[in-house]
Amino acid sequence: MLSIKCMIAICVVVVAGTPVEDGKWHPYKYGDDGKYIPTDEGKYIHIPNPYIHIDNPYNGGYGPYSHDYEPYVSAATEDRYRLVMTPPKDIPYYKEGYYRNNGIKIISQNHVYNEDKYDFNFETENKIRAKENAILKHPNSVDGGTASSGFYEYLGPDGFMYRVDYTADENGFRPKVKRIETPYSGKWVLEKVN
Repeated sequence: MLSIKCMIAICVVVVAGTPVEDGKWHPYKYGDDGKYIPTDEGKYIHIPNPYIHIDNPYNGGYGPYSHDYEPYVSAATEDRYRLVMTPPKDIPYYKEGYYRNNGIKIISQNHVYNEDKYDFNFETENKIRAKENAILKHPNSVDGGTASSGFYEYLGPDGFMYRVDYTADENGFRPKVKRIETPYSGKWVLEKVN
């Protein structure tokens, strides 16, 4: 019983001794005029600790830097190159007199023409080829017209095959062009300029 009384007495003393903090400003709580009274608590104190240089230069893990005594080569004295196309290999279809003497022979040719569609394809001996498929869209109306798709290709004088794949319809003519290397094509090489 005595211990319970002692405990109650200690709690009363603790509660009574705790300052009341109601969250309001009390101007005379910390002095007569309510002004802030600064103290040296928390003041920065400088402790002199000078930087000590250690004479151990960084070497990158590969030893000390060694100077290279080769002189600087300016852009004016260094070798310069340009990319040039070598001439194509001997293309029989571009030899002098080929067309004059032989003409151009058609190797294959097919065509189908109907009232609402047509298809054709052909190939010549000098590597010209073409193919087209077409249909009639919206016949007997103001919006009627032909929609077609196909390609044509030929071997150019530079030895490259030029191919145009296309679609033509109410949205216009839409080609896609390719330049394809062949056994006749010239090659790109670096040529020294200076």
